[in-house]
Amino acid sequence: MLLVHGWASSSLMWSRLMHDLRDHVRFWAVDLYGFGQSPHPEGDEPVPVDLHKEMLVEFCRQHRLRPRAIIGHSMGGLLALKLAAEYPTLTERLGLICPVVTGRFGRPVDLNRIVDNDWADFALAKSKPLWLLAQNVFMPLLAGPTHWYLNDEATARIQGDFKRASWQASAYALQSIARQNTEPLLPHITQPTLVVVGRYDATVSPDEGRLAAARLPNARLLELPTHHQPLDEQPLVMQETLHSFLLGA
Repeated sequence: MLLVHGWASSSLMWSRLMHDLRDHVRFWAVDLYGFGQSPHPEGDEPVPVDLHKEMLVEFCRQHRLRPRAIIGHSMGGLLALKLAAEYPTLTERLGLICPVVTGRFGRPVDLNRIVDNDWADFALAKSKPLWLLAQNVFMPLLAGPTHWYLNDEATARIQGDFKRASWQASAYALQSIARQNTEPLLPHITQPTLVVVGRYDATVSPDEGRLAAARLPNARLLELPTHHQPLDEQPLVMQETLHSFLLGA
């Protein structure tokens, strides 16, 4: 499996899955450009979603890797869809966990209207000091809503990933995501696909994953009573489901 994390996250989000299935599956978990342990961009150049997509293609090329499955979470699910559409022979299967599909994210606030406009272009270019302030001062407040459904270990990991994320990759990814819409591509993506959504997800609406499952020709939907982190909230269910999916069951 090739594992692709989401926004302001890292490959660490997959640690328990990789540990518990290590005797059955060979994993490749990538830190996207500007996140985790990957290098931070130089200067103030934007880092759009398509740059991550091309990085993943180059990663597979360099390692002569054709993964049996690409599994993506949130923004990583969007990337998995784009890879399947543009490089249809790259993988046999797709796993989409709480995926962004049409570029819509954020509930109850519609974040797309905030980040996808001319004013946002200017604001993002000037947002670096605010990003650094959020990372170093407001992070406990930003992660606060997750405390009641995630354990301390998962909360600490999410906070650490947020603090390591670069401003360019994080700020411009939000705008780039808002300008993506993979819905027209869905009927042409034929790989067997597992779509997992959290019924109470307030970060990416479960309607995004439901749409993907309805429009993809060979998809099935698993809806869990979780929020945006099914791997942390129901790890055993996710391990069993992904292992079965990889085996073609």
